[in-house]
Amino acid sequence: MTTAAPVAPQAPGIKNNRAFVLGSLSVGHGLSHMFDQGFPILLIEIAAVMGLSTVRVATLLSVRQGGSSATSLGGGPFIDRLKSYWGLILTACMLGHAITYVAVGASPSFALLVVVIFFLSMPGSLWHLPSAAAISQRFPDRRGFAISMHGFGSNLGNVSGPIITGALLGLGFLIWRQVFFIYAGLAVFMSFFVWWSLRGLGREDDGIRVRSLTDQFISAAALLKNPVVMALIFAALLRGIGLNALFNWTPFYLRETLEMSYFQAGVYYSLLTGMGIISAPVLGWLSDVWGRKAVLVPGFIIAALLSLTVVSVGSSLLLIPVMAGLGLFSFALHQIIQASVLDYVGRGTEATAIGLLFGINGVIGIGSPLLASFIIDYWGSYGTVYYYAGILTLITAAIIFVIPLRNPSAADPAQS
Repeated sequence: MTTAAPVAPQAPGIKNNRAFVLGSLSVGHGLSHMFDQGFPILLIEIAAVMGLSTVRVATLLSVRQGGSSATSLGGGPFIDRLKSYWGLILTACMLGHAITYVAVGASPSFALLVVVIFFLSMPGSLWHLPSAAAISQRFPDRRGFAISMHGFGSNLGNVSGPIITGALLGLGFLIWRQVFFIYAGLAVFMSFFVWWSLRGLGREDDGIRVRSLTDQFISAAALLKNPVVMALIFAALLRGIGLNALFNWTPFYLRETLEMSYFQAGVYYSLLTGMGIISAPVLGWLSDVWGRKAVLVPGFIIAALLSLTVVSVGSSLLLIPVMAGLGLFSFALHQIIQASVLDYVGRGTEATAIGLLFGINGVIGIGSPLLASFIIDYWGSYGTVYYYAGILTLITAAIIFVIPLRNPSAADPAQS
């Protein structure tokens, strides 16, 4: 008979209440994703103004991916080691958003844009590491649900980002540079909220030993020897490559192929990126109750089939439910993979594990935008990325099906 994992002890005070911490982290996560998902809409305008080819657009996307993966892969052990500074690190993430968005908006040339965009995704990638570790430690009994609620916040940003960006560009008197400056101002404002609500994160006495940096890297190496963890990372890699293709090129498909306005493209794109508002908490809770595999396998199969039907429905009204259906399983399933990996790691090494998950996927996936651009150019259609993503998602479902995943109701790894 298995017993539920113990709930992490909490210090008194509202700012140490685990529901308050989860809510604050989710709000910050939401704004971070609002910036991230507004960027692909802005990239359409950047490409038009600068006259960028498909390969040059893919170069910007790959460089952005490279900055993200470098942060995730190298940052995990350091974040676990610097636990008492988690609140300040999260505040710095918001300020980092402001700095990089000002830099992008002020970039006068493509060459400088390449350099600046390398740093663009670093603050958002860094945010995931202390936030996922803090959530995992506070919710060992409801890890899938809590990670998905953090994802619920991101999905609010995923919905609002494309719509707000499309609306701002659609006004006609704002150029893409000015939109970046507006977002920078929002990030500065948000940094005050993060500092107020989360500056004490990681300083509580929860009995978790902070390991040396050497021990953290040893733990990372041990995780890479676990065949289940490696299989999960590989599955996440294939799914991530497919998702990146959808997220990067769907705005171009909507704008260039279906000839939608910026606002229309933003609305449809928000269906793809943000419907996890509905699905993430439900799927996360179901994964805690039924097991991760029972949610992941059918979810990936449905997502693959929907991806394969996008082009066939064209610009008809059927595109709305198809895009919305894809959105139900986009980020939500990836968050359950995160929870699956965290089911296998000990307390105090969560950031290292999430860093490996995002970092390895990011490093290998750097070439994905370029590969997708070659597919688009070869077939002469942005719509080919939906077939590409659908096939990769079906392979992901097959891999998850054969992995012997741990029951999430089992004892916490640190206790076993």
